[in-house]
Amino acid sequence: MIGASTVAVGIPWWALAVLGAVWLAALGLAIAWFTRRPRAVVVLPVVVAVVWFLSVVGGARYLGWAP
Repeated sequence: MIGASTVAVGIPWWALAVLGAVWLAALGLAIAWFTRRPRAVVVLPVVVAVVWFLSVVGGARYLGWAP
């Protein structure tokens, strides 16, 4: 989803790098929380998807990102 954003939506490289960093941070949290907070791990993909959606829609609307 994040990797295909450049082709599908036309986001700039720096936005792709930021979204990739968000994904890596979520992955690190998921690994750290796997045994301590298993219910929180289930929520992480939803949070990352919402961040991605808001970034793409906000960038397209307010920053003029287009394919």
